Amino acid sequence: MTRPSPAAALNGVQVGNICDKGNHRIRTGDIAVVYATYYDADGWVVRRVMCDCGSRTIGLPTDGADEVIVEAVWWAGRLVGVKTVDRSRP
Repeated sequence: MTRPSPAAALNGVQVGNICDKGNHRIRTGDIAVVYATYYDADGWVVRRVMCDCGSRTIGLPTDGADEVIVEAVWWAGRLVGVKTVDRSRP
């Protein structure tokens, strides 16, 4: 089974507007850095949303997990213009 592109799957996803790292408010038009994990039953699931202060690398990946860092524009509660920055599996 082929996994969907994380950028395509996360484009349009509704997320909160408080940075998980710095507790800053993310406003419409701001860049958001998002960490997500792929689950067979649920697809790509957003785990953390950060403002521009967020890390753009995965560091030590979880064993067997497909993890991704994406950048997107936060627009009225949704991620738009999503692009993959780092991924634990190609």
